[in-house]
Amino acid sequence: MLLRVTYDAVEEFLRDHEEQIARGGLLVRGDAPAGLERGASVELVLVTPVGSVTLAGQVIQVLAGAGVAVTVDPGAVSELAEAARARPRAGAQRAGRTTGSPDARSAAPEPPHGAVVARKIQLALHGDKNQRAALLREPNKMIHGYVVRNAQIQLDEVVAIARMTIVAVDVLTFIASRREWAERPEVALALVRNPRTPVPLAIRLLERVSQSDLRQLAKQSHLREAIQRAARKKVIG
Repeated sequence: MLLRVTYDAVEEFLRDHEEQIARGGLLVRGDAPAGLERGASVELVLVTPVGSVTLAGQVIQVLAGAGVAVTVDPGAVSELAEAARARPRAGAQRAGRTTGSPDARSAAPEPPHGAVVARKIQLALHGDKNQRAALLREPNKMIHGYVVRNAQIQLDEVVAIARMTIVAVDVLTFIASRREWAERPEVALALVRNPRTPVPLAIRLLERVSQSDLRQLAKQSHLREAIQRAARKKVIG
């Protein structure tokens, strides 16, 4: 699938480069091509006043009415960005009457919702521990699913997320699907105790819970009944 972004002005390209491309993604605005789904491979063509570049990318989100968020290799765009920075900006003098105004920044239009979401997705995928923690407080639960896909996420964060009742169910099932996490007794226990974890999944995870925790689960009256019964059965043997 080929996606194309054309920048009529250097400033537009540099703004997207700073805010999105340098962080590993870009929102391709407009209607998404029919049949395009998350995870699909795409070719992204960036056309600017100083040249063009074709990149390989992957769809990370299709945003209805806003566009398609795709991954971008910042290094593949670095030469184009340098050329854009070196080029005299024809519109700079024309815009000088307003850019010098102290109110110019506050008067600038807010970025479209889709662009904000795309930036948060990139931050979730590549941000640090503090940024991940902040994004987990986002009311948009879709963002949580990208946080657990961050390559830098640590086990203690996974345990904490597995305990959370504010995250979407698919986040909990994703954690359980990762063998290196689900096999850890502390992760399995957190998921078993989480009331949002689907009951069949929680019962399967009892296999990973330590014997001492299993005995505690068998006694906990606030635990969902089916899970408690399964824990008792395992304790009895």
